[in-house]
Amino acid sequence: MALISTVITVGNIVQWELNQKALHHREVQQPCLPTASCPPAVIEQDETSLGTWRVLNYAQLSLNFPISALLFCLIASAVFAGILAWSISHPVKLLLEHLKSAANGELPGVVSPKITASHDEFSELAEAFDLMTSRIDNMIKSQSKMLHHVSHELRSPLARIQMAVGLVMQNPKKMQSSLQRVELEAVRMERMIAELLEIFRFESGMHKLQKTEVDLKGLLTGIVGDVLFEKHEAKVRLDMPEDDVVVEGQLELLQRAIDNVIRNAVKYGPEEGIVSIELQHSARTGEVTLEVRDQGAGVDPQELEQIFRPFVRGRRASQVDGHGIGLAMTKHIVEAHGGFVKAANLNPYGFMIRIHLPTRQARLTQEPKK
Repeated sequence: MALISTVITVGNIVQWELNQKALHHREVQQPCLPTASCPPAVIEQDETSLGTWRVLNYAQLSLNFPISALLFCLIASAVFAGILAWSISHPVKLLLEHLKSAANGELPGVVSPKITASHDEFSELAEAFDLMTSRIDNMIKSQSKMLHHVSHELRSPLARIQMAVGLVMQNPKKMQSSLQRVELEAVRMERMIAELLEIFRFESGMHKLQKTEVDLKGLLTGIVGDVLFEKHEAKVRLDMPEDDVVVEGQLELLQRAIDNVIRNAVKYGPEEGIVSIELQHSARTGEVTLEVRDQGAGVDPQELEQIFRPFVRGRRASQVDGHGIGLAMTKHIVEAHGGFVKAANLNPYGFMIRIHLPTRQARLTQEPKK
């Protein structure tokens, strides 16, 4: 629309200029004899009347300027200005309404489909706004869900403590056993709260690692020894390379991450089953892998990713005592050390957790690229 009005305006201006030049010049016939050929007429500029002609011509040309073209230009400009103003004010108004709703605690629906028709910076701003609200919404739902799980998990040990206290009040002879129960439940609650706080620190980015060189072979030997000390009937097979396997990390965190995986394999595997632990080191990829396999029933395929979330336990593991925090803690710890964790069901039966960790040399070669 603006282009059309501009073309029409320029065309009228050019026509106006041509008329102005024509008015400043007049033809002068050269004298000639009847018998001779006459020379062509000469166009001369009338200098004496030029000033007067200018004043008159400006007035005349102004009157002769097409009124319809002028009106069309004005209308086209007004329409174009209105469309331009609407295209700017409309997305701003929509975004402002959604921002006010978000500020009042009501996360609105997506706004980008209403703005994407413009395909400009406003559409990018709307997409960024939708992404922000979506993440906030997921975070709020996740926190609400976690709060629900925490309250549920804390209720069970509190109920057992109340029962123990009630037994003592009814029968003081059971003082010793009741106090042991109270102590056991208090330790469980303290451990769960500590792990939850640790997960919150990882998720919020507040946890700072204090890295040292960690010998994974020595770490694994110690963990397996503790497990066998606590559960003599467990069958654990440990396979490690002859060379030293050293990674850079925080010792107690790596110990907790690996300990959770091995204890889960012992807990959820069959009583006569064998837990296989294999540590591998690849100099080519600069990666350390730790596989922990059990001979249990595994988890449903759709639960393979969910079991790394807090308080999420596989359906087949619902009958076994636990809180569903261990694997979530393992995932956060391994990712904080630059690695990742995978879970898989084995064929025909069994379950495997594989931990990938970069070696110290691999981390040193990657740091200059950052």
